[in-house]
Amino acid sequence: MEEALQIVNRSPIAYVADLGAFTDKSIAAHCVHIDARDMALLREHNVGAVPCPTSNLKLASGIAPFVKMLETGVLVGLGTDGPASNDDQDMWSEIHLAALLPKGVSGDPTAVPARLAFAMATRLGAQAIHLDHLIGSLEPGKRADIVVVDLQTLHVAPATRYTYSADSLYTHLVYSAHASDVRHVLVDGRFLLRDRQLLTIDERRVREQAEAIATRINAFLSEREVNLLDKILAIGGVKQNEIFEVQVKARLEDDSGVEALLRRPEISITKASERKQYDTYFLFDDPTRGRIRYREDHRLDEGARLEPKYTLTLTEPAHRGEFPHAIVLSRARYTARADHSLRFYREYFSPDHIVETEKHRRRWRIIYKGEDFAINLDRLAGGPEAGLYLEIKSRTWSHRDAVNKAQLIAELLDMAGGQRPASGER
Repeated sequence: MEEALQIVNRSPIAYVADLGAFTDKSIAAHCVHIDARDMALLREHNVGAVPCPTSNLKLASGIAPFVKMLETGVLVGLGTDGPASNDDQDMWSEIHLAALLPKGVSGDPTAVPARLAFAMATRLGAQAIHLDHLIGSLEPGKRADIVVVDLQTLHVAPATRYTYSADSLYTHLVYSAHASDVRHVLVDGRFLLRDRQLLTIDERRVREQAEAIATRINAFLSEREVNLLDKILAIGGVKQNEIFEVQVKARLEDDSGVEALLRRPEISITKASERKQYDTYFLFDDPTRGRIRYREDHRLDEGARLEPKYTLTLTEPAHRGEFPHAIVLSRARYTARADHSLRFYREYFSPDHIVETEKHRRRWRIIYKGEDFAINLDRLAGGPEAGLYLEIKSRTWSHRDAVNKAQLIAELLDMAGGQRPASGER
């Protein structure tokens, strides 16, 4: 919705309506983020709306406004979506959710009563897909699409004893019955399921084919789970950005040494910035896999961008080599704009450990002895590592260049009065 408003200055439904696509019979899937104007357009053009409650919940897309659509006069049916976002393809679950979700979000226990929820899967659903002249209800002239449900199971019984209301049977079908209670299924008068036995599908053969495909998928996913690069590429939007850097980090008592360093005549400042950064590191017990950093970056300097920037970076393990003062050589292999939520990445990468940091960063780009360096002065907030840190780093392209720049970094560290770290990057 947000992207459509940015690109075409209207909702997806309004855009499609302007294109004239609704002149033919149409179905609008999901309809989670539609507003009153979109509903009016769907009603005006006789477009059926088909939310898929289970899929919409599993993907965290939201909940379709069932009550408002029905009150507006939109034809509303129910769908399952595909198996990638709805594992069991169970229409009974969709009916169940269609009756419960509107009650939960509205606080109104009368919203979408059982009979109406059942109708969205049958009569109203047929209208939504423009086939109500053929299916959706049991009457002469229509196809004999029939489902026979066993109401004698313990979780449904005693359904046949409640006759005080014409709607009582729907209450049992919607709130108590399961898909496993279906005994027979006929489509256009032909039995597809009889006494719970499939008649048109070789169940054993389908299962064997599914197991064979699942074995290949499992092998692919197992390999991808180990390779972080493959996992990043699988979600797209990632550009290759191989950067080799030599760098050092040291703890400081105060920033006076850095201020003095920047005033030295042999130092030329080319750029300065200030920012607040929130970093989440995804770490793994196997260090050879590297690490993932999710960063939320807020610029604080005057004239900088107003919106925060979100990035995702995959970094290979650092190598110390023959560099002085625990200076390390690191390689940030892939970077990308982080266009998913932190929660998504946490579940997707499944790290063994998570480390979160919050810091105020002042950064200077400098030239020293003809070489370009970045000097970061970071104040970490909270936790045992809280304090002031100096980071000096520079990109490098060869071992010889790395050795030269490592020596220059050591000189800058001495001039800044930083404590020479005895171990690697902190």
